Amino acid sequence: MMRAVSWVAALAMFAFLVWGNEEGEIDYDDQDIEEESLTAEQLVGLHGKFDQDGNGKVSLHEVMKFAEVVGKAIASKDITAIMEEIDTSKDGKLTLEEHLNDLHNQADGGDEEEMKELEMRKKVESAKFTAADVNGDQVLDHKEVPALFYPETHEGVLLVSVAETMRQKDTNGDGKLTPMEFWEADASEGDDGELSEEEKEDFQKLDLNGDGVLNMDELSAWESGRFHTEQAMKKLFEIADQDNDMHVTADELAKAREQISISDAQYHLIEWAEHHEL
Repeated sequence: MMRAVSWVAALAMFAFLVWGNEEGEIDYDDQDIEEESLTAEQLVGLHGKFDQDGNGKVSLHEVMKFAEVVGKAIASKDITAIMEEIDTSKDGKLTLEEHLNDLHNQADGGDEEEMKELEMRKKVESAKFTAADVNGDQVLDHKEVPALFYPETHEGVLLVSVAETMRQKDTNGDGKLTPMEFWEADASEGDDGELSEEEKEDFQKLDLNGDGVLNMDELSAWESGRFHTEQAMKKLFEIADQDNDMHVTADELAKAREQISISDAQYHLIEWAEHHEL
């Protein structure tokens, strides 16, 4: 994994105006807002999706639960195009042979080192396939296939992926990752091998028990994307929760539109809005 890959929002400023009309409804002026930015109405629509108990305000827990559910739904939707390409028998199911053949075709013509890496990857993909094959019939149906390509949606497949990342990064073989191992930094490179402040901060956030190393569970938060989503949503709450009650209303979300549009949360929100066709 590349070092210090930050989800940086494109810097742009957007004009907006929010007011209440005579009926008490909220009107939003979208003039001069770039198309890439979510409209206030889209944000309100998303709030309705977050607010499962219908009490008019959402907590961080509700948003993260929504993120988990919608992530699985998006994975299932995306898998149709993947299956059209690799399901060579066109029976609507994926065999391990079809999956490995697709991997081999992608790497065809590689040098000796690349072919060695391919063989190792095939072993990992075989283990992921087995984990995804819930009913043990040695083929993956439309319900099982998403887990193979989106490990974060399946605990067993994610475990295989995390174990492989641990194997690759754990240079001393102790089953844990130091900051230098996690970021794959080389102390021999001098200043170039030093960790950035952002890298140090992210590692500390991942290191939940504060022992200075990452175990499998802590690494899982990074590999699954949960860490990135949660950090982005925490920032969203910092921006939108104007009364500091640890909940966000639809009005607060809409009013924070400008700041949200230049935050990391924007990328998640856009994906979710597109999925729900808001």
